[in-house]
Amino acid sequence: MDEETSQIKQHIDIEREHLGRNLDEIEHRMKKATDLKTHFNRNTGWILSAAVASGFLLSRAFRKSSPSTDGPHWDRNTSERSANAVIFPRASHLDRVSETLDNIFDGLVGVVSEKLHSFVADAVPGFREQYDAIERQRGRSVNQTKSRLGPEAT
Repeated sequence: MDEETSQIKQHIDIEREHLGRNLDEIEHRMKKATDLKTHFNRNTGWILSAAVASGFLLSRAFRKSSPSTDGPHWDRNTSERSANAVIFPRASHLDRVSETLDNIFDGLVGVVSEKLHSFVADAVPGFREQYDAIERQRGRSVNQTKSRLGPEAT
């Protein structure tokens, strides 16, 4: 019985060791699968494209429907209200969300355009000089372009 107990304990220890290795492997795979930085580095173009498209769609979804909602206006349907009733726009929070989404979209477009500019400039000799010359012809200095695109454009 003593030898049988010893074999059972040994078997349990071996299984515990295998289980520990399996758990370590699962932990390693989970960390690898949830590492957003690695996914972003591998799929930068796709992620930025999806972010730009999403920002564009969201900014359009929350955009004001017409410029007449900028201020108070008179209610034309006077069935329940007096003819002098003023209706104030209630969408100030949605306006702020829309403005924020527009700013995010503009920022993402700036990042994408700078990445595209850098990619082409690195791939094509002389591109950077030609691009800067075209910017000057259009009346934009290189510094204005870089300040528009952000501090990473240097």
